[in-house]
Amino acid sequence: SLSLSHHTQGWTAICAILAVVGFVMSFGIGMGPVPWLLPAELFPADKVAVGSAFAAMCNWLANFVCGLIFLPLAAALGGMCFIPFLLILVPFAIFVATIPETRGKSVQQILAELSPERGQKKPNRRSSV
Repeated sequence: SLSLSHHTQGWTAICAILAVVGFVMSFGIGMGPVPWLLPAELFPADKVAVGSAFAAMCNWLANFVCGLIFLPLAAALGGMCFIPFLLILVPFAIFVATIPETRGKSVQQILAELSPERGQKKPNRRSSV
């Protein structure tokens, strides 16, 4: 946004190049693979296909919407055309940060951590006779 807003300055070309290269690098090792890898970690084996398909659909739909709205957004906002994407990205980054670590855990352990009853003890159903 800074590079686009101050395009007459000499520093903006290198700033824009560094921003694009930095985005591509960080996206590829960060948020990019999430919709492709996370469903296999979070869904039981019988639901992985449906969960993966839904995640892929959401990913491609979001890409399609971004492609459709970017040019009108850039025409309306000029150099600040990336700010709406930032405002949408922040809540999703918070969501991803709240997902539990899955390394070394079974699907049952992960589902137990995600269940609403986690942290609450289940009542003992044995009678105390």
